[in-house]
Amino acid sequence: MEKIIFEKIGVRLKQARELRHITLEEAGKKADVHKSTILRWENGETEKIKLPVIEVLASFYNVNPVWLMGYNVPMDKDYGKNKLTTINVINLSTNEVIQTIPYSYRTDISEEDPSNFFAIYASDNSMAPLLDVGDIAIIKKYTEFLNGKTYLLKIKGGTPIIRKVIKSDDGKVELQAMNMWNFPTQYDFSFDDLEILGEVVKVENNSAFK
Repeated sequence: MEKIIFEKIGVRLKQARELRHITLEEAGKKADVHKSTILRWENGETEKIKLPVIEVLASFYNVNPVWLMGYNVPMDKDYGKNKLTTINVINLSTNEVIQTIPYSYRTDISEEDPSNFFAIYASDNSMAPLLDVGDIAIIKKYTEFLNGKTYLLKIKGGTPIIRKVIKSDDGKVELQAMNMWNFPTQYDFSFDDLEILGEVVKVENNSAFK
């Protein structure tokens, strides 16, 4: 098994080096070995290659060191790490982009693709204290319903609201606000009455600093 893995390492070493248009001489200099040693590694002729050398070459070739070791993971060196980008804050009344805000996501989880997310400013305090007026809610675009989650939705074409959605055994749906004193629970809906826009996955509590 070790021999098979090492042979795969050799294939990956050659693939990565040639992809980056790096010569044997350049790779050898970086790894502090002769170019003939690099060639032997690539041809699977020797197993005398240490993990620190793999890490040096992975960095030089700009690839994932675990991939370089022959394992079934992406070549991308950022695989499994958090990456920072931006997502749009949307004005739901006009559907216009108000601004962009930072968004951190895992590179190895397809559901965390930034294109699946947007953000809004809360227009009321129905979900206070979690989400008050002016706070930002980060929304994952709707794909499937999960009972008890909090969603951005519309009731029969009305204005968007944020509510926890509870589905009972008889198929009826109730909408719960956190601020129940001012926003009582709404009962006896069906999914035909609702347009779910997305799941609230995170909030930015600007109101806490007012």
